[in-house]
Amino acid sequence: MYKTIALTDGDQTPDLQADLFLPAGGSDVPLIIAASGGGWRRGSRSDLGQWGEFFAAQGIAFASVDYRRAATAPAFPQNVNDVAQGARFLAKNAGSYGFDAARIAFLGVSAGAHLTALAMLSDAYGTPPLRGFAGIYGPYDVLHHWQEDIAKSPNRGDNLTERMLGTGPFDAPDIYHQASPIRQITSAKALPIFLSWGQLDPAISPRQSEDFAIALQQAGFPVRRRVFPDAGHFWFSDDDLAVPETHAAKVSGDLLRFFKRIFA
Repeated sequence: MYKTIALTDGDQTPDLQADLFLPAGGSDVPLIIAASGGGWRRGSRSDLGQWGEFFAAQGIAFASVDYRRAATAPAFPQNVNDVAQGARFLAKNAGSYGFDAARIAFLGVSAGAHLTALAMLSDAYGTPPLRGFAGIYGPYDVLHHWQEDIAKSPNRGDNLTERMLGTGPFDAPDIYHQASPIRQITSAKALPIFLSWGQLDPAISPRQSEDFAIALQQAGFPVRRRVFPDAGHFWFSDDDLAVPETHAAKVSGDLLRFFKRIFA
C-alpha cells in the first residue's frame, strides 16, 4: 500500500511530506526512513519509489521523506532537522501506520546519505533510536567534498557544498566540522552500517565512503560494504531494479539481508 503523509508535530514545518509504502496486511512491521539525493538542491522523495515498492513487497515499510533543498538559499542545518523531524514523527505515530517504533533504520542516497548519517551520529537533532544505517555513495566529510569540487571548478558560486552550507570552510570551519558525519562519530553511537559506492563515481569521490567506513570500524561500528568497480553515480536511483544486470538490482539482495538481520 502506498500513501503520501504529512510530517508534522504541530509546531514544526507543516509542508514536509513522506511517501510511505506499507506491506500488504502487515502490522508491527519494521520501517526504513530514506532520504533521496540531488546535490542538496534538487531531487524529490519520489526518486526512491521503486525501492519503497521493493521493501514493502518484502515485509518492510519504507518512508521516503522530504527535506529542504538549497535551491535558492542555504539549507543547513534545516535540511538535517527535517530528516530528524520526519523520523521523530514516524516513530511517535508508528501505531497509527502499522509499524514498530523499536525497529527503525535510515537509508540515504548521495546528499541524502550525508543528511541521514549526520542525523544519526550527531546529538544535535533529537533523532529517535535506530537499528542501523545504509549509506549509498554519500559525502561524509564536507570539507574534503568542498575541496574535491573546487579542484574540478574553482568558481565558488558553483560549489554545491558551499551553497548548501552558506559559507566556505575557511570562513566558518566550525560549520564544516558540525556538518561532517565523519567528525561526529563516537563509539557510544555504534550500530550496524551498510555502505555501497562505485569506484568510478565522478560526482562524489569513492574516498568519501572508504574513509567513512574505516573511521566507523575504528570506533567499533560493524560495517558491511558493497563496492562496484565499474559503477559511477546515480545508479541507485536511476537503475531499474527489475533488470538483474543493473547495479541497483545487484545491491538489492545485500541491502535486504542487511535490513532483515538488524530488524530480526
